[in-house]
Amino acid sequence: MIVNKLIALGFYDFLFPFIITSAIFYALLRKSKVFGESAFINAAISLSIALLIFGFPVIAGISLATPLSTFFTQATIWILIIAIGFLLASFFYPDLTKVLLETFKRRTTLMMMLAIGITLFITSGLLSVFTSGLYASRPGAPGPPLDIILIAAGLIIFVVLIIIATAITRVE
Repeated sequence: MIVNKLIALGFYDFLFPFIITSAIFYALLRKSKVFGESAFINAAISLSIALLIFGFPVIAGISLATPLSTFFTQATIWILIIAIGFLLASFFYPDLTKVLLETFKRRTTLMMMLAIGITLFITSGLLSVFTSGLYASRPGAPGPPLDIILIAAGLIIFVVLIIIATAITRVE
């Protein structure tokens, strides 16, 4: 009931992404000190950027609730998988911190994380949010079949897993 009320108020379409974006930009501006150390200036700029970014989907009538919730769910699952992997690796490597420091200095680790990020971006539906302005969609117009979408997502995930596996075998 509460979630339905939040949906009716537009919390997931505008307010939640607006708050997250504003907080991220505020932290980045505070850390980089591009505009100085004034909290007020950094807050005003981060609120303005967040409003510009998430004002457009509201004006254009694009819903970000489903793609963002899918993205955060998939990202949480990947984080849990990586955390369990670290836990299991700690059984076999007594000094896991040293191994991780050596591993994260390599370019292949960066490529693996980029591949995971791109996969999350594509499979969560956020790509369709960015490309929605490229084509005019009419109500009732046929879209791609669900089977094609699932096969494409499966292929993308398979390729990413192959990239990760080859990077792991090259390291050892």
